[in-house]
Amino acid sequence: MSQVVGSISLSHSPLWNLAPDPAPGEEGGTFVHEVDRARGIVEQLRPDAIVIFGPDHARGVFYDILPPFTIGIERVEGVGDYHTPKGELPLAKALAGAIHAGAMARGFDPAISLDMRIDHGLTQVYARLVPDLDIPIVPVIVNSGCSPLPTFARTFDFGTAVGEAIRDFVGPERVLVIGSGGMSHWPASTDAFDPSITPEWRDFLIHGRPRVDEMEAGRVAKAQALADGDATGRVEAGWDQGLLARVLADPGVFRTLDEEDVMHLGGPGAHEIRTWAAATAAWGGKLEWSAYEPVPKWITGMGIVASTAPAPPAP
Repeated sequence: MSQVVGSISLSHSPLWNLAPDPAPGEEGGTFVHEVDRARGIVEQLRPDAIVIFGPDHARGVFYDILPPFTIGIERVEGVGDYHTPKGELPLAKALAGAIHAGAMARGFDPAISLDMRIDHGLTQVYARLVPDLDIPIVPVIVNSGCSPLPTFARTFDFGTAVGEAIRDFVGPERVLVIGSGGMSHWPASTDAFDPSITPEWRDFLIHGRPRVDEMEAGRVAKAQALADGDATGRVEAGWDQGLLARVLADPGVFRTLDEEDVMHLGGPGAHEIRTWAAATAAWGGKLEWSAYEPVPKWITGMGIVASTAPAPPAP
């Protein structure tokens, strides 16, 4: 039987990749140092596979059909946005299929993709923790950016089902679970029901799947202009740090988060914390350590929660 050997959840930001990593003492340097620590943990754990929960930013999932959860089970390709991995990535196919079947058996109905495209919402964290891109993944897109959103309770319970399915998988696999996203930030809207967006952008959110590649240069150029200038974004460090303290004391807090509170206090980008909820629930144990740095130039509160202490067996 497989085992879940650890859980690491951390923030991503497109602007992180668009400039050299900051040195110690510079803005973002503390977070980068902690990511190095997390990468060392991955090297020590030597997982055979990684199940990574992450959001999409209108590059793989659109309003032509918008499932709450999607599992890639046959082929996965990085879009390559913001200097993240581009092209086909290693996929743990047998494990991915077993996770989908196991989630279905536990009352969930995640969509499947036989040719999944993933953006920096999953690939940035994967590349930062596994620079050689040599550990096969099971990519799970959690709808975290546009309504209708799965509730935090439903997302947490889905993560629990994924963790149970991993442990039921017959094989020697040592599996690491990762959540990618958050914390507080206010990105451009990808919600087709948002009355403030332009008609052109709304059309792209619905019909843009064939136009992703032709639009990418312009999207990256806008982000690069921010990175080259004096970019700054709203970050609510108090809310971020309070949430980290709460989930360290009780990981079940992820299940009880209120959508309106998260939106009001952490911004629409904080909805990506759903990916942390799913990963933590799949892990099933306590969280051991956290790190945090508000990085306004990356327009995001950058945090980490992780654990590698043995999780209790599933009941």
